[in-house]
Amino acid sequence: MPKITLRLMFGPLRSLTGLEELTIEAEEFKEILDNLSRKYGEQVYEIFFSKNGSPHPFNHIIIDGKTYTVQEALNMKFKEDKTIYLWPALDGGV
Repeated sequence: MPKITLRLMFGPLRSLTGLEELTIEAEEFKEILDNLSRKYGEQVYEIFFSKNGSPHPFNHIIIDGKTYTVQEALNMKFKEDKTIYLWPALDGGV
């Protein structure tokens, strides 16, 4: 099974886990979210999905230098080890 290194850039997932980086064995992105949720609680899903279940559009998942939305990443499958950067949405601004 591929080892997926998650780099938690900043934000709520990094605060929740207390980590900058972690490694999970997973074959698809949804499995990563499921594993994180089992370990850190339902708050993981709240970071990526609204209460009605639709993916938050402004979280960025960076894989192999390409940026994806949560919706685009949900069905991704991994055959080899990967490093994935999770770049959360930011609130606020001018």
